[in-house]
Amino acid sequence: MISNKISPVAAYIVVLGLVASAATVDARGFRLNMVPNAAATAVSCNLCHTSGGGTPRNAFGLDIQERVTPNGQEVFWGPELAALDSDGDGVPNGVELGDPAGSWTAGADQPGDAASVTHPGDSASFIETITAVGEATWASVKVIIRGQQ
Repeated sequence: MISNKISPVAAYIVVLGLVASAATVDARGFRLNMVPNAAATAVSCNLCHTSGGGTPRNAFGLDIQERVTPNGQEVFWGPELAALDSDGDGVPNGVELGDPAGSWTAGADQPGDAASVTHPGDSASFIETITAVGEATWASVKVIIRGQQ
Protein backbone atom coordinates (compact mmCIF):
# COMPACT_ATOMS: atom_id res chain seq x y z
CA MET A 1 0.00 0.00 0.00
CA ILE A 2 1.31 3.51 -0.87
CA SER A 3 1.04 6.18 1.78
CA ASN A 4 0.13 9.77 0.91
CA LYS A 5 2.00 11.08 3.93
CA ILE A 6 5.39 12.74 3.65
CA SER A 7 7.88 11.41 6.12
CA PRO A 8 9.30 13.94 8.60
CA VAL A 9 12.80 13.28 7.24
CA ALA A 10 11.74 14.04 3.64
CA ALA A 11 9.94 17.21 4.74
CA TYR A 12 13.03 18.34 6.67
CA ILE A 13 15.24 17.79 3.61
CA VAL A 14 12.90 19.78 1.36
CA VAL A 15 12.68 22.69 3.83
CA LEU A 16 16.45 22.67 4.38
CA GLY A 17 17.03 22.77 0.61
CA LEU A 18 14.67 25.73 0.19
CA VAL A 19 16.29 27.67 3.04
CA ALA A 20 19.80 26.98 1.73
CA SER A 21 18.94 28.08 -1.80
CA ALA A 22 17.27 31.28 -0.56
CA ALA A 23 20.34 32.17 1.52
CA THR A 24 22.61 31.70 -1.50
CA VAL A 25 20.52 34.02 -3.66
CA ASP A 26 20.40 36.73 -0.98
CA ALA A 27 24.15 36.53 -0.39
CA ARG A 28 25.01 37.60 -3.90
CA GLY A 29 23.38 41.01 -3.67
CA PHE A 30 24.30 42.25 -0.22
CA ARG A 31 28.02 42.62 -0.94
CA LEU A 32 27.34 45.39 -3.46
CA ASN A 33 26.42 47.61 -0.50
CA MET A 34 29.83 46.87 1.01
CA VAL A 35 31.81 48.39 -1.90
CA PRO A 36 32.11 52.16 -2.37
CA ASN A 37 30.32 53.53 -5.45
CA ALA A 38 29.20 50.06 -6.57
CA ALA A 39 26.06 51.56 -8.12
CA ALA A 40 28.14 54.08 -10.08
CA THR A 41 29.90 51.24 -11.92
CA ALA A 42 26.49 50.30 -13.40
CA VAL A 43 27.51 46.63 -13.61
CA SER A 44 25.62 45.15 -10.62
CA CYS A 45 26.69 41.52 -10.08
CA ASN A 46 29.42 41.91 -12.70
CA LEU A 47 31.34 44.05 -10.25
CA CYS A 48 32.59 40.70 -8.91
CA HIS A 49 31.41 38.17 -11.53
CA THR A 50 32.20 37.71 -15.22
CA SER A 51 28.64 37.63 -16.55
CA GLY A 52 26.12 37.81 -13.74
CA GLY A 53 25.72 36.39 -10.27
CA GLY A 54 26.67 32.75 -9.98
CA THR A 55 29.17 32.89 -12.86
CA PRO A 56 32.94 32.76 -12.25
CA ARG A 57 34.40 35.73 -10.41
CA ASN A 58 36.48 38.35 -12.16
CA ALA A 59 39.82 39.49 -10.68
CA PHE A 60 38.16 41.93 -8.24
CA GLY A 61 35.68 39.27 -7.15
CA LEU A 62 38.52 36.83 -6.51
CA ASP A 63 40.28 39.40 -4.32
CA ILE A 64 37.06 39.83 -2.31
CA GLN A 65 36.58 36.05 -2.11
CA GLU A 66 39.97 35.79 -0.37
CA ARG A 67 38.69 38.12 2.37
CA VAL A 68 35.29 36.59 3.17
CA THR A 69 33.65 33.32 4.10
CA PRO A 70 30.86 31.92 1.91
CA ASN A 71 27.75 34.03 2.54
CA GLY A 72 29.68 35.85 5.27
CA GLN A 73 28.98 39.42 6.30
CA GLU A 74 32.63 40.34 6.99
CA VAL A 75 33.83 43.83 6.15
CA PHE A 76 36.28 43.41 3.29
CA TRP A 77 36.64 46.93 1.91
CA GLY A 78 39.55 48.79 3.41
CA PRO A 79 43.05 50.12 2.70
CA GLU A 80 44.42 46.72 1.67
CA LEU A 81 41.79 46.01 -1.03
CA ALA A 82 41.82 49.66 -2.12
CA ALA A 83 45.59 49.50 -2.71
CA LEU A 84 45.38 46.42 -4.93
CA ASP A 85 45.10 46.67 -8.71
CA SER A 86 42.87 43.64 -9.20
CA ASP A 87 42.42 43.97 -12.96
CA GLY A 88 46.05 44.93 -13.68
CA ASP A 89 45.22 48.15 -15.52
CA GLY A 90 47.71 50.21 -13.51
CA VAL A 91 45.02 51.89 -11.40
CA PRO A 92 44.40 50.75 -7.78
CA ASN A 93 40.91 49.53 -6.87
CA GLY A 94 40.42 52.46 -4.49
CA VAL A 95 41.13 55.03 -7.20
CA GLU A 96 38.76 53.25 -9.58
CA LEU A 97 36.00 53.28 -6.94
CA GLY A 98 36.57 56.85 -5.73
CA ASP A 99 38.08 55.87 -2.37
CA PRO A 100 41.88 55.79 -2.82
CA ALA A 101 42.59 55.42 0.91
CA GLY A 102 40.02 52.66 1.42
CA SER A 103 38.48 54.58 4.31
CA TRP A 104 34.82 54.43 3.21
CA THR A 105 32.46 52.35 5.34
CA ALA A 106 29.14 50.80 4.40
CA GLY A 107 26.24 53.16 5.02
CA ALA A 108 28.36 56.32 4.72
CA ASP A 109 27.96 58.82 1.88
CA GLN A 110 29.60 57.64 -1.31
CA PRO A 111 33.14 59.03 -1.71
CA GLY A 112 34.66 60.86 -4.65
CA ASP A 113 33.07 61.75 -7.96
CA ALA A 114 30.65 59.10 -9.25
CA ALA A 115 31.35 60.19 -12.84
CA SER A 116 35.00 59.16 -12.39
CA VAL A 117 34.26 55.67 -11.04
CA THR A 118 35.48 52.75 -13.12
CA HIS A 119 35.27 48.94 -12.81
CA PRO A 120 38.10 47.44 -10.71
CA GLY A 121 37.54 43.99 -12.22
CA ASP A 122 37.74 45.06 -15.88
CA SER A 123 41.06 46.29 -17.27
CA ALA A 124 39.26 47.92 -20.21
CA SER A 125 37.27 50.16 -17.84
CA PHE A 126 39.26 53.29 -17.10
CA ILE A 127 39.20 57.03 -17.52
CA GLU A 128 42.17 58.50 -19.30
CA THR A 129 43.90 61.23 -17.37
CA ILE A 130 44.65 64.29 -19.41
CA THR A 131 47.32 66.53 -18.01
CA ALA A 132 48.06 70.15 -18.76
CA VAL A 133 51.72 69.32 -19.29
CA GLY A 134 51.34 67.11 -22.34
CA GLU A 135 54.41 67.64 -24.49
CA ALA A 136 55.43 70.88 -22.80
CA THR A 137 58.89 71.22 -21.36
CA TRP A 138 59.45 71.97 -17.70
CA ALA A 139 60.74 75.39 -18.69
CA SER A 140 57.46 76.26 -20.41
CA VAL A 141 55.48 74.93 -17.44
CA LYS A 142 57.47 77.17 -15.07
CA VAL A 143 56.70 80.16 -17.27
CA ILE A 144 52.98 79.38 -17.14
CA ILE A 145 53.02 78.88 -13.37
CA ARG A 146 54.90 82.12 -12.74
CA GLY A 147 52.55 83.98 -15.05
CA GLN A 148 55.30 85.01 -17.41
CA GLN A 149 54.46 84.89 -21.09
